[in-house]
Amino acid sequence: MLWLKSLVIVLGILIVLGTFLLGYGFYKKTSEPGWKPFSEQAAHVLEQKLAPIPQRQNKTPMKPFGTLSLDLAEGCLIIEVQPMRRYAYFMIGPTPACNAIILVDIKKGVILGRIHPKL
Repeated sequence: MLWLKSLVIVLGILIVLGTFLLGYGFYKKTSEPGWKPFSEQAAHVLEQKLAPIPQRQNKTPMKPFGTLSLDLAEGCLIIEVQPMRRYAYFMIGPTPACNAIILVDIKKGVILGRIHPKL
């Protein structure tokens, strides 16, 4: 019975702490819209830790793949590009008819797929 009481007390403390941190985050975000809970430096360090194991040096360098067409409809624009290691995510917009995400393998120069939101 003692361990159950201890567990309830610990979980209660965690709930209070989590609620406090959530409230602090909301307060900081409303007072400073550009505020982020983790700095860019911390994200950079985390990205380095998650980086893949370096490849062997005797591999051939990446070959240029020429021109890659995203086949965008007229009036559609690339709104944002998010590189992620070997891939790039292209967010397409600005109209609802254009909304899509295109995933490209940047080493091969191949479109891997398109994601269209449900209208």
